[in-house]
Amino acid sequence: KYLIRKQTFGNIQGLSSYRFNSMNSFQKRIDVFVKERDWSQFFDPKDLLLGIVEEVGELRNLVKWERDMVQVKKVIRDNFEEFENNIGDMYWFLSLLASQNGVDLDTAIDKVITDNEKRFPVDKVKSKHTNPHFGGYDKQHGSK
Repeated sequence: KYLIRKQTFGNIQGLSSYRFNSMNSFQKRIDVFVKERDWSQFFDPKDLLLGIVEEVGELRNLVKWERDMVQVKKVIRDNFEEFENNIGDMYWFLSLLASQNGVDLDTAIDKVITDNEKRFPVDKVKSKHTNPHFGGYDKQHGSK
């Protein structure tokens, strides 16, 4: 169940942005889970933010001593279940934080994707970094 928005680029018709209804459905599912258990009293924005930071730290700990990107990818593969759980936990905390503050995740991510499509046009950034200080393109920062 995906809602796909078609966009036209020059003479090419393609699929650029995908809006997955599952983000919003997971957000609602998490809200129901918390409400059924009367747990919202235990979640304040600060603690939810700290929960996200904690999960990011756990992901970092998987790869912090690795310098080689091939080895980083191997560590992630070898610890995939832990990696996946941490990603899920980050989404859990993010979803609760969004809900408490009236943010619809589908709308928020759709806005970011749409803004980034304008900010980083394919013809300007394909296979290039985007740091304008080193010659990269970023429309938001006045690159030409």
